Amino acid sequence: MIPNGLLRRAVCVALMMALLALTGGTVLAADAKVYHDKFSAPSWQGPLEEMAEYALEEIGITWETIGYPTTDMHQTAVRTSLPSSRAPEMFTWWSDFRMEALYKTGGLVDVTAAWDARADEYNPALRAAFEFEGRVYGVPSNLAYWSMWYNKAVFEEHGLELPKTWDEFVDICDYLLGEGITPLAHTVQGRWPTFIWFQEILTRLDPDAYEALMIGEINYDDPTVREAFDIWQGLIEAGYFVDPGTDLFAEVPRMFANGQVAMILIGDWYTDGLDSVGLKAGVDYDTFILPAINEEVGNVIIYEAAPILFGKNAPNAEAALELADWWLSPETQARWCEILGFIPPNAKSDASFLMAPKKDLLNEINEAGYRLVNRYWEATPTEICEAAVDEFARFILNPDQKDDVINTLVTIADRYWAAQ
Repeated sequence: MIPNGLLRRAVCVALMMALLALTGGTVLAADAKVYHDKFSAPSWQGPLEEMAEYALEEIGITWETIGYPTTDMHQTAVRTSLPSSRAPEMFTWWSDFRMEALYKTGGLVDVTAAWDARADEYNPALRAAFEFEGRVYGVPSNLAYWSMWYNKAVFEEHGLELPKTWDEFVDICDYLLGEGITPLAHTVQGRWPTFIWFQEILTRLDPDAYEALMIGEINYDDPTVREAFDIWQGLIEAGYFVDPGTDLFAEVPRMFANGQVAMILIGDWYTDGLDSVGLKAGVDYDTFILPAINEEVGNVIIYEAAPILFGKNAPNAEAALELADWWLSPETQARWCEILGFIPPNAKSDASFLMAPKKDLLNEINEAGYRLVNRYWEATPTEICEAAVDEFARFILNPDQKDDVINTLVTIADRYWAAQ
């Protein structure tokens, strides 16, 4: 039997030979270019090249995959080329406010028709992350849910049950601390992770207040936002977190593996880091969704969704709608997500490839009808976010400066919204 990969490549060669014959021996190596910044582990270079082979087989379009070694290089390449015919046909980016500046350039292809054709296959919250003024400009390259990853051996050794309420969660933290185990990971390294506990606490108090804050309807001195800071301060001062200088990627997985830290609140993509230190999903670690603080808010979970966008000025921009429809299909989403171990965002995709705990997480979200709330990094205006993560870091290091941090955030937000 010929292996699937070899068979697929053989089919691609045959198709290319046919194209050569039809065009008198002249054919481009690719119909499109794809830019991405996922060049480090886990790299998207190989997976995107593999998807290009599938696209050639199924819709007769293929692409050249161009990866940049740093995010800054990727962003510069996209921003400088987007207004011109050098623009890539496809490129990875970030959603919501992180995407807004590109939308305002007029350099993105409108792919609303592709979404409308599959309206029953996607959660409306996901579409909204790529939508401006009622039109959609991206398709999902990945969807990640943010939940609490816990060390199963630690919980089992100490007879701990998964918390169903916020009070039970705090009780677990108290118990673990008394046993000499740091309950939670937290860091100021890299700047961006500083928003994690802010978004999680506020959404569990009032997700409506969180979303209102993101779009400037309330400010950081709102009573509910202040309450979130109070609760966060209590967790910090109780000693529940690792040293804030701990590296979330280089150090925390090892500390988690040896039982020094029991829980990590982060996106499900983080499991690659846990696997890299020899842990096995569902055996050594599992996950639960952090309980609500205000039980009236119902079931809420933070998600992040990164888009693939399409350059309007690219040489083969006319292929965008066909590529978008193909990428949104249940089959393509299942194939792409299986390659990279993602949870498929398309509700009709076959997700049988998922292993616990991601399969269990997806089932719980679907069965309990969780409300999806976009991650702070994308959901708040970039200008506010870039300043806020530094203020969050200051708060983590010096929680007694809470009032000054809040006042500074109010000033930053007021300045931004006044200019809009």
